[in-house]
Amino acid sequence: MIIPETWKSTDDFAKWYVDNGLPFMPPVDVEVFNSDDATAFCMFRKGQFQVELYLIFPQPFVPIHEHPGVEVIETPVTEGLVHLIPTLRNGEAHGQGIRDRAELRGYPLVSIQRWHPKLTPTTVATQWKGKTVGPKHEALIRRFNPNAFIFDGYADTTKTMDYLEELKNAKSA
Repeated sequence: MIIPETWKSTDDFAKWYVDNGLPFMPPVDVEVFNSDDATAFCMFRKGQFQVELYLIFPQPFVPIHEHPGVEVIETPVTEGLVHLIPTLRNGEAHGQGIRDRAELRGYPLVSIQRWHPKLTPTTVATQWKGKTVGPKHEALIRRFNPNAFIFDGYADTTKTMDYLEELKNAKSA
């Protein structure tokens, strides 16, 4: 198998990954990430492109959310078939489909990703804008984004906790 140095787009990477039989090549520093509604690990990484396998728990909360700085293609895998779902671009939200599909059984989900050049790929759950899934999820976000805006069950990794002070000051003015 020939692994390109990079790809032109998330779609090109997804096509290459699927066409090459979903290669299982975890990075040397692979880690298992556990959140309130899923467990995930990186199956493949090359530069800013990576693929994570998510094991979505039964009856997950999965609120509508965005992944700032990460383009994502969700790929539910069932019966050996791969169904590429259109790329989630910056500023686009998702979540309802994951919740609906998981129902009482949960399911595996392959997340094909392209991270912004200024970000270090970890797990897509750390790049978040929207209601959080729970305390484990918030701890994971804080671990990789120590000053991210997290307040009252909501996180936005594009803002810092200084934003809370700005909001308070704006209300008192």
